[in-house]
Amino acid sequence: MSELSPQDTLMAALAGLEVKVAEIQRELRRLKTLARNLEEENSRLRTWLVEATSGFKGEDKLRLLYDQGYHICPAQFGRVRGTEGCLFCHSFLEKRG
Repeated sequence: MSELSPQDTLMAALAGLEVKVAEIQRELRRLKTLARNLEEENSRLRTWLVEATSGFKGEDKLRLLYDQGYHICPAQFGRVRGTEGCLFCHSFLEKRG
């Protein structure tokens, strides 16, 4: 069995690095797309919140946001809550109310 020459070893290492770089580039593209989508969703949510709550007091805005299915607790603020309740959000609303 013959040993690899230093040049062959270097070429194999470079080929491995090229594969890793390609994987990193794919992940970077995926993350950029995700970030762009989140920025667009955030912008839509902000626009909706401003339009839907003009004339409301702060507590009313939080209640409306919660009723629309979003967290209002500091740890999860703005994330989709879905249909399940959140004890932290309820506690936050009680303190505000």
